Amino acid sequence: MRKLLFTFIVLIQSILGFSQFTDNFSDGDFTNNPTWIGDIGNFEIDTAFQLHLNDTVANVSFLSTESNAIENGSWEFEVKMDFSPSTSNFSKIYLVSDEQNLSGNLNGYFVKIGGQSGSGDDVSLYIQSGSTETKIIDGTDGIAAILPDFKVKVARDAIGNWELFLDTAGIYFSEGNAFDDTFLDAKYFGVYCKYTSTRADKFWFDNFIVSGDSASISPPHNVNKNDILINEIFADPSPSIGLPAYEYIELYNRTDSAIDLIDWSIIIGTAEKQFPPSVIEADSFVILVKDEAIDSFPSNIAKIGFSSISLTNAGADVVLKNNNGKTINAVSYTDKWYHDENKDEGGWSMESVNPNLFCEGKNNWRASIASVGGTPGKQNSVFGEAVFVEDFNITKAYIVDSNKVYVQFNKSLDALLFSDSSIFEVNGISAVKSVPSSPFFNATTLSFNFNFLENTTYTIAANGLLDCAGNMISNTVNFAIPDSAIEGEIVINEVLFNPRNDGVDYLELYNNSNSFFDLSKLNLANFFLLGTQINPTGVRPITENPILFAPKSYLVLTADSAKVKAQYYCQNPQHFIEVESMPTLSNEEGSICLVHQSLNQIIDAFSYHEDMHFALLNDVDGVSLERLDVENETQKSDNWHSAASTVGYGTPTYENSQQFIAQIGGEVVISPQSFSPNNDGNKDVASINWNFKQTGLMATIKIFDSEGRWVRNLLNNELISNNGNIVWDGTSEDGLSLTTGIYIVWVEVFSESGNVDRYKEVVVLSR
Repeated sequence: MRKLLFTFIVLIQSILGFSQFTDNFSDGDFTNNPTWIGDIGNFEIDTAFQLHLNDTVANVSFLSTESNAIENGSWEFEVKMDFSPSTSNFSKIYLVSDEQNLSGNLNGYFVKIGGQSGSGDDVSLYIQSGSTETKIIDGTDGIAAILPDFKVKVARDAIGNWELFLDTAGIYFSEGNAFDDTFLDAKYFGVYCKYTSTRADKFWFDNFIVSGDSASISPPHNVNKNDILINEIFADPSPSIGLPAYEYIELYNRTDSAIDLIDWSIIIGTAEKQFPPSVIEADSFVILVKDEAIDSFPSNIAKIGFSSISLTNAGADVVLKNNNGKTINAVSYTDKWYHDENKDEGGWSMESVNPNLFCEGKNNWRASIASVGGTPGKQNSVFGEAVFVEDFNITKAYIVDSNKVYVQFNKSLDALLFSDSSIFEVNGISAVKSVPSSPFFNATTLSFNFNFLENTTYTIAANGLLDCAGNMISNTVNFAIPDSAIEGEIVINEVLFNPRNDGVDYLELYNNSNSFFDLSKLNLANFFLLGTQINPTGVRPITENPILFAPKSYLVLTADSAKVKAQYYCQNPQHFIEVESMPTLSNEEGSICLVHQSLNQIIDAFSYHEDMHFALLNDVDGVSLERLDVENETQKSDNWHSAASTVGYGTPTYENSQQFIAQIGGEVVISPQSFSPNNDGNKDVASINWNFKQTGLMATIKIFDSEGRWVRNLLNNELISNNGNIVWDGTSEDGLSLTTGIYIVWVEVFSESGNVDRYKEVVVLSR
């Protein structure tokens, strides 16, 4: 038992000895307790029990001893150089090295004493990567210029904050601090001397005190997808708001362990960059910048230098891969991720809002609100803001082979989820194979044990699939083998050519057939007439990748769907296609057509003029033109009308507010005829419903009590759709609750030609 206890104690002392040691050389040697190795023939312990360089020729000499101290590290020592240092005569004390040979290439940190030309010799802290040395704490110039003889102390906390102290007169003073967590592989501590022959015996070192813990690094194969996130992107640094004028990418480690990034890579567009030996600490940030930019950023943030970091202002794919080539995180940013046109012209970074909502894409990103334009190396300024979490949807599906279908989603997921083929079904039949698409993993190619047939509609479902916010997939999507579109099968159904301030043009198409069409086979264009011949000009593709247009459905084409969604109610927000650019749609008049990619088949064409708007409208900014009848000719001017005010002057992604209805007369109906607005969920409001044959009607709707006294205006001379409704909640014009009784609903409608109709209906309000 006593022998086992002794062995245990020796083992513990041996382990601790690597992390902490002291040596004042009072034992008269440097070969035991601890053991120093290196150029031992060039050093001695002198009569004052100090480590002394004792050479006779110009040389470089070093000694090193084992030490793992790095986290919460402290390194203290005395140094004396009996000469004025120069570029040929100086010393380095290596606090951390991954190599025993301090005169070769290594990764680590050292204190340099002297080594400057002129009188600027100082005591500074450096990081060394291979043979490259970079100063991270710049000491006081000249303090080591004449016969340096002082104590030095360096401290590092658990996450990478360094501080350098110097004692020249019995008390330590700080020479500065910095943040750097590039290297954690601490194996050796040591001294290094470079000298000419006249200085070969004038270096002394003494009283080494080293303490601290070794680093614990999660092995790369334990890193899961999205453990490290691309957290901030500074793509356009000019004009500067306050940040250094250098592009950067910020990473965030979401885990509770430091992660070694050696042999990882960052891919920006088509350029792949290999990480130098480096580490990202637990729950911490690091920025990736050009080597030359490192000193331009604050010393207390973590930085990793690359030969270049080049980010396109308009957008690019950025992919982070580990040392095994596994995608850890990927984003495909654009300048729309700022969500702020005042900040997308330069000087502001794009920041992620919530690190747990990484699958929400651009909804989880916005322009920094920091006063300097960004937050490199620290928590984002937009952290904690609300994030719009979209419903988790299948966005499209199309056949890519006789038995294979490509399915795309609006969010990125883990590859393991997409790899489970059993969750996918087509018409109730499970897939037999699923091959997720890297690097974004927002799509997969499914294989089935049957072949797809023409003239058959299929439905794809993903059962139980969850996004990163825990939301279950909310839809299914129909697909089929696409047909070739001919004239009239797809029609131009709505056009916004004069948008509001900060708005954009849009074009709505309607599939007026029973077939599926592939929009990658079609283009948009302006056109001119040569006789009766329509000649496309300024042709623009709708999409490079297949997108199926389902029968009897609507699709809206625009350069910025977010702006359209912000200004109009969109019943089917997933029915948008963002095009690279729209054909020119001037505010006064213009033309637009849908044409086959071969340019020899016009599918539909429309030449518009602002006079086609309803004549009584005072302002047509932001008012779309709606088609009245999909079966009538496109170019007939009386087949178009301004969208109704009651729908916000536009109906992108759903049926038009103005439609031709083949019926005689019109009617106004109140439902229910008796209502009780007590918020019990039953008959709380009265709906005034109308249905008229004519379009372009202006309406006024007023409420009167049984004595004929006016109590409320619901509409006042506003453009309405030819069928629609408005509700009354039983309150007066000033918002007060009205008493029980009989009330009169008075409706007046008049047309552009001056015809007027009036309706009176009775409704009972019960309290």
